[in-house]
Order: sequence, then structure tokens, then C-alpha cells
Amino acid sequence: MTSRACSRAALALALCLAVAAPAAAPVAAQTKQAAKGRGPIANTPDQTIKGSAMAVEGDLLTVNGTAVRLMGIDAPDPGQKCKNRYGHELDCFKVATAVLANMVKDEEVTCTITEQDRTGEKKGECRVRGVDLGAAMVARGWAFQYASLSPAYQKGEAYAQSKKMGLWAGQVEKPWQWRSRRIRETAR
Repeated sequence: MTSRACSRAALALALCLAVAAPAAAPVAAQTKQAAKGRGPIANTPDQTIKGSAMAVEGDLLTVNGTAVRLMGIDAPDPGQKCKNRYGHELDCFKVATAVLANMVKDEEVTCTITEQDRTGEKKGECRVRGVDLGAAMVARGWAFQYASLSPAYQKGEAYAQSKKMGLWAGQVEKPWQWRSRRIRETAR
């Protein structure tokens, strides 16, 4: 191919890209918004809820009576047991719930709802005095990050694990593994 032919081919390619790029940009923006759980595709615009809160589980609050699941984390489920550093069994669900309850006690909680699942459960990021409660639960070792949903809490979990904090001090099954095992055992 001559240099003149190469120049024409490059010009044609540049024109095609210039024409296609503006049309692709809105789709990319919508896809990015939907991945965050926001915007017109997901049909779940951000909503803010403020007020007093109660811990229902280690990853679930009620804020002014509205249930909000903390995004990106998973805390032990009701009935889930674990062992402390000395091998003694404890109700890790109750302990994780108590830790979250202590964080929100007598504080105003601000939750940004970014998702609502098919059952109507609201999910979002909740803060007290600017501190992300999900990050605090993971960094203290009383919840696990959901790496497949968000890598946001990866460093906090690594820190808790390295310092053997919370659930990392002893033996515990990650909640999603515990649920799967219980389903398999029940199916037998």
C-alpha cells in the first residue's frame, strides 16, 4: 500500500471513529450509571434518608423505620456461630449486630440509597459523622467485603485480617459460604 493510500485509509478510519464516538458516549455513560445502581437504566435514582437508626443485623439498619442494607458488605446471619481466639463458640451474628448498634447509638445516620432489589429492599451507603459504616464494620473485622460487588473495602478487610480483629481473631465461615452449606445440608 502506498503512503497516499495509507493516508486515505487512516483518514476514513478517523472519520468513522469521530462519527461513532458521540453516539456511543451516552450509552457508555448510561451503562456506567447502571453499574453503580443509579440512573435511568436501573431506575433507582439516589435517595437520601437521614435520622436515628437501629441495627437489625450487622449489615442492616432501619433509619426512621426504613430498612437499609449496607452495600458491599456481608455480616454473619442469624444463628451463625463462630469461635473466638481461644476456641470458645460465640454467636457472631449477635456480636456483629451489637457492634453496628454501638456505632449508630444516639447518632444521626445519613444513608444514600443507590439500589433497590426486586423484593423492594433498599441498599446503600450509610454514614455517621462522615464515617462509612460498611467500611468501619469491615475494618473492625465484624463484616466481610463483597469483592464481587465492590472492591471498595478490600484494604479494610486486609487490615482487619492482618491484625486478627473481630471475626478474624478466631474461626468463622463467611456468611455466603455458611448460607450455601446450610442449604446443601437441608436438601439432604
